[in-house]
Amino acid sequence: MPSPLSMAKRQSIVAACQKGEKISKVACQFKVSRQTIYNLINLEASKSSEGLQPRYSNCGKTRPDADQFIYRAVRCMRSWHPGWGAEKIHAEIRCMRPGLKLPHHRTFTRWFNWNNQIEKALCSTLPNEMTKKAMQLHEIWQIDAKEEMVIGDGSKNCWLNIVDEYSGTVIQPLVFSHKEDQ
Repeated sequence: MPSPLSMAKRQSIVAACQKGEKISKVACQFKVSRQTIYNLINLEASKSSEGLQPRYSNCGKTRPDADQFIYRAVRCMRSWHPGWGAEKIHAEIRCMRPGLKLPHHRTFTRWFNWNNQIEKALCSTLPNEMTKKAMQLHEIWQIDAKEEMVIGDGSKNCWLNIVDEYSGTVIQPLVFSHKEDQ
């Protein structure tokens, strides 16, 4: 998004155009679009009370009124259920009021930020100690469950995969055939 132009830069652009310089040349010189120059010329020509004054109130995202129903409802839901995220609150309000036009759930997250309703993660740093590595056979095993794996004949099986961390060898996996509920 472009940054607003200072009053001095606005006046310089209009002055250059009034001297008869080409719009393209002025646009390259001040690094603005041709449309911006046309807009500034029209503002100067209108001779309104504001004239070339920048309107910073039109910039950025607007906050909803504190008495707006959806804004109040979202803030209340967040304070009642601090563990719920924006998507969950969005879904709950949609269930309670199906016909209500709701903003996107990302808007809810922005509202939480404005109201300091977002808590920082408690575990944002790495652990102090490195995890212990196995120094001999069978000291540490890694166990991983594989569920409903389709094998060559089309049947489904489950098994526990057990690996010795030190040697990396697989220790006799236990296989269970999958039974369909009928």
